[in-house]
Amino acid sequence: MDDPVAWVQARAEADPVRRRVLEALARRASALAPGALRERLVARLVQRAEAEPVALPTRRTANAASPLTELVAQLQAGPELRNVQAHRRTWSALRLTRRMAEVSAPVPEHLGPLNSQVLVSRALQQLQALSPDYLQRLLTQIDALAALAPLQVAAESDARPARKPAARRR
Repeated sequence: MDDPVAWVQARAEADPVRRRVLEALARRASALAPGALRERLVARLVQRAEAEPVALPTRRTANAASPLTELVAQLQAGPELRNVQAHRRTWSALRLTRRMAEVSAPVPEHLGPLNSQVLVSRALQQLQALSPDYLQRLLTQIDALAALAPLQVAAESDARPARKPAARRR
């Protein structure tokens, strides 16, 4: 085959993705000088072009419910989830009160006005006065990050290669 690109363009291909793959393979083959590698690429091109096209998976219709949608609908219909949703605000308020009690604990005066513990305590107290909802979201994110921290430490320790024992000097 002298011109693989023209050969692919002359073929009728219904699938645009498959056509692009064949065109790319043809361009690659035509860019090479005559030889064994070009012959292998042309053979692969012919093999792919004559192969049976793979059937594409059918898509769900917009009206069909996904399994996740069905599960959520079942959970929302049950009384347990309604009870959890009804008490979520109460639990959030209790958690916020407990966290603020931890933060508002008396800070030793000898630490100085620019100590990070003093600054964080003051900032959170002012944030509680200005926007309790924002403080709740902030504390929720901080709790999530604190829960993820041990996982990050474990991942970093797994990624590090083991240290080789030091060679003894003679």
